[in-house]
Amino acid sequence: MYNNSRDPPSQILLLILTQLPPSFPLTNEYLHKKFNEFGDIKKILIFERGKTNKAFVEFYNLKSAIAARKQLNGLNIQGGKMIIHYSRLKNLNLEIVDNSRGTDYTQASSNSQNSDSILHSKTDDNIRVNLTNQISQSSSSRANSSPVRNEDINRLLDYDDDDFDIWKQEIQLNLTDMHPEIQTLLRQKQSKLLRIASVDSKVTAKMIYNVFSKFGNIEEILYQKQQQKAYVKFQTINQATIAKEYLNNTQFFDSILRIYFEPLQPLQPTSLQDEYMIYYNENCTQKIMPLSPNLIITGVQDPTEISELIKMFAKIKEIKIHVNSLQLSMCSIADTLKIMAVFSDYEFKNQKLNIILK
Repeated sequence: MYNNSRDPPSQILLLILTQLPPSFPLTNEYLHKKFNEFGDIKKILIFERGKTNKAFVEFYNLKSAIAARKQLNGLNIQGGKMIIHYSRLKNLNLEIVDNSRGTDYTQASSNSQNSDSILHSKTDDNIRVNLTNQISQSSSSRANSSPVRNEDINRLLDYDDDDFDIWKQEIQLNLTDMHPEIQTLLRQKQSKLLRIASVDSKVTAKMIYNVFSKFGNIEEILYQKQQQKAYVKFQTINQATIAKEYLNNTQFFDSILRIYFEPLQPLQPTSLQDEYMIYYNENCTQKIMPLSPNLIITGVQDPTEISELIKMFAKIKEIKIHVNSLQLSMCSIADTLKIMAVFSDYEFKNQKLNIILK
């Protein structure tokens, strides 16, 4: 129940806290202490709705939000429950709204003597501001439009589980005016299965495996060469997410990879040109490293000869030759992917090469 979010990952988390005891002091400080261990927090905004409390927590980066949701979703708080969803909000504006408390942590490190700065520490009974005349005027005009903005925010948060389906349908109807690819991106849900579009015609299923397997254990690959797309199924959602994070929108040979989460489905070849591969990884674990222009190639019988061969496929900034290994500094990530695709498990003088991201 607590592993599925309604929306794609976002830096802003929507917290729904139910059945908290009346004596429990839900504050910005409490939420900041809970969530700050996963990364720096930008803003927190609490909405209180009787027995159900709702809040936003905005992180500086997406990875922190993903880690926080993974660890804290479903947390028991003194008999109450905290459910966490990814928010569709792009920015968290700490406007004054009914029954709310917000704190902007971006101001903590700013120069307090800057006359144009605003100290965004807002509580129910205390709002401190430091404004010049010019900012005061713009603030007044902003205040005139705040009731509309506040109504929108309240409407967004003030829903029950029973009417969530209606709310979701309204949002999806609005998506129909967008480009089909944008609609696909917004409707994605994390999955073990990835769909890779715009695969270069020179690529093979083995090359796809050589690159994607650096980020997790692969169970199946279906490569539909005529349609220039492939499906890669990982053992876990986390592995698929990592691979998508690093490889989406990267250059792979002469094409830019477009990677999407795909609902789980049986993978079956539909033509003689399709390549279908199954892999068995019994409790196989590997150390996953970030994508990097720096590579180490081990299992090298003749380092000088293999280095000349590698130069034919990609641009190399620097090569360090050791007894049975090479240390490469590539000119780009695209060159790294080429070497991984072509030379992973490449058999050279009866010995397979092993490529390690450094």
